[in-house]
Amino acid sequence: MTAASLQDSTGRKLLRRLAAAWYGTRLYALTLPRKAPLELPVLPDDPWTGTVGNADRLFQGRFVFAGAEVASPHAAPWSITPGEAGLDAASHAAWAAGLHGFVWLRDFSSQGGDMARRMARSLVADWIARHSLSIRGLPWQPAIAGRRLTQWLVASHFLLDGADDAFGHDFLLSIARHAAYLKRASATAPAGWPRFDATLGAVYGAEALGHAQDKSAIQALCAALDAQVLADGGHVSRNPSLLYRMLRDLVALWRFLQAVDPERAAMLQPYLDRMAPMLRTLRHGDGGLALFHGGEEENAAQIDLLLELSDAKGKPLASATHSGFERAAAKRALLLLDAAGPPPRVAGTKPHSGLLSFEFSHGKDRLISNCGASRRMGGNWATALSSVSAHSTLCLGGKEPAASAAVSVSRNEQDGAIWFEAEHDGWRAACNRIYRRRLYLSAGGEDLRGEDIVSEGANPTNGMPVEAVLRLHLHPGMHASLLGSGDTVILKTSSGQGWRWRGMGGVVRLEDSVYLGVGGDVRRTQQIVMAGSAGAEPLVFKWALTKIN
Repeated sequence: MTAASLQDSTGRKLLRRLAAAWYGTRLYALTLPRKAPLELPVLPDDPWTGTVGNADRLFQGRFVFAGAEVASPHAAPWSITPGEAGLDAASHAAWAAGLHGFVWLRDFSSQGGDMARRMARSLVADWIARHSLSIRGLPWQPAIAGRRLTQWLVASHFLLDGADDAFGHDFLLSIARHAAYLKRASATAPAGWPRFDATLGAVYGAEALGHAQDKSAIQALCAALDAQVLADGGHVSRNPSLLYRMLRDLVALWRFLQAVDPERAAMLQPYLDRMAPMLRTLRHGDGGLALFHGGEEENAAQIDLLLELSDAKGKPLASATHSGFERAAAKRALLLLDAAGPPPRVAGTKPHSGLLSFEFSHGKDRLISNCGASRRMGGNWATALSSVSAHSTLCLGGKEPAASAAVSVSRNEQDGAIWFEAEHDGWRAACNRIYRRRLYLSAGGEDLRGEDIVSEGANPTNGMPVEAVLRLHLHPGMHASLLGSGDTVILKTSSGQGWRWRGMGGVVRLEDSVYLGVGGDVRRTQQIVMAGSAGAEPLVFKWALTKIN
């Protein structure tokens, strides 16, 4: 898998612009169905639940998507501009994509009741009246249209129950028009996640309208998956949350196809069999996901349900070499190591540069973590959280490691103990330094030791010193106290367990930090910092984290 597989050529970008211009014409609109189907032969179910709290906000006219909230208590918010929303262009586009994608119908369905059904139906009807005849702009980008068609179909039972004939006619006609549009337009969606969303909607549309004899949609979906799902089941972004969300979509479709089209369901089975074990690989003891490359914890109960419904029995991987992760499990302890270079840019997001960062948990207690990522597009938060200093690894000279850094990791095991020897050359060009990291986890899981080494590269620099800072970000469930000796930190977890961290080779201090692992909300926490100066001789930070029994 290469970054080029997710990049569009200049020719494809031009084709996409020309296609969008054609789809926006009145002549093209005349080619779409003008007669509603009498019924949909088959309707999918939605195995996933929404959030009642989100439904309550929607009732109040508060529309929260992509980390941004826009209030529109008296009218549907389809036409709100960036200025009216108080958002920059990128944040508004991300918010509008969530709005027009209709994933929030799941929240109304979870709340249930006639009032929720009527409001959901009213918003769908209003969207159809405003946008169904004009195939142009952001609402009709293939990825957004594909996501919307998927959500409309899985919510069809909820929306159509008790609906009048006028809504039923307009709804079914719009579904037919969406399906016809996506059959042609999904191929022009940008590479990566947008093409997955577009082709996913095309598959649902073909099956729901009884066009299963046409295999082009499912073949296009498999091609989109081949470009994003790595050989070990990881997502090319190396983001655990994106892996989780893609697997959710695939499991829902797979279950639908098992009932109506087993041959096509079998085409998806190999992806589920690879992705589910990889998702297990990236879970901590509390059931949530690790925070690498923009990921969040996600909902542990929903992850449990997803893995159960996937029917994939594969165990977690110790070494996920294609996805670039190492997993060391000892008794109740778990160490996850980022063991590869930065991923390719996906969907316009900046890759995280936390080379050789790690997370550590014991039982359901997360101790050492990365900071996470902001759901807002762009801005200072996104830049800061993707930087090396927002990860539990070493920072050198205030510089980011090069995106082209070479990373190597070797894994060793003996008598139940596991240790890693790793290095990267991300600062070779900037200051001629090599970073080496050694991590050791005892067989009992109650002793984690680290050695972080900064040494000169092949070309001597006359001993010009460079500031080195080791950062170990603590989960907000931890309470930390620096002892008077200045080299020891006492940690207490939310479950009441005690741990002792001790370091040597640098100046130790506790500093404030942030954690954005749950819903993008900013939570205050702390970080253990060890600082020193790397000159002509190697700088060595040694530290140990030991459970207090």
